[in-house]
Amino acid sequence: MTFRVSSGLATLALLAITTGAAAADGPTVSQAWARATAPGVDVGAVYLTIDGGKTNDSLVSASSARAAMVHLHTVEESGGVAKMRAVDGIEVQAGKRVVLAPKGTHIMLMGLAKPLVAGETFPLELRFARAGELGVAVVVRAAGADAPPPAPR
Repeated sequence: MTFRVSSGLATLALLAITTGAAAADGPTVSQAWARATAPGVDVGAVYLTIDGGKTNDSLVSASSARAAMVHLHTVEESGGVAKMRAVDGIEVQAGKRVVLAPKGTHIMLMGLAKPLVAGETFPLELRFARAGELGVAVVVRAAGADAPPPAPR
């Protein structure tokens, strides 16, 4: 019986190592940030940089305890009018960089229970089609903040 337990533990350890290796080859995320929101406003947006891993992947969803709903959104301009719409995923090509930024593709937070306050951080879970879940810390910047400078590659 001791052999079975040891064998089971070895299998779990191998699975953890394999999962970690797969995630290490997947996309990486940096510079996750959001703008502070005013009292009474229950929506916000998260912006970040995704660097593709060794294989193509796609960001398929996100979640956060800070919001009742989290959607992937894009902004399209047509005839001088910008329209925001939900998307099913954000493609991340191997070795390429995808920047989610104001006035473009972003992660929409809806149903905020309390405002986002400059200086705080909150967790955001990202789900990739191949790489699985990746947790990031989102830094809240001042309401009028511009995007941070690009991260080095």
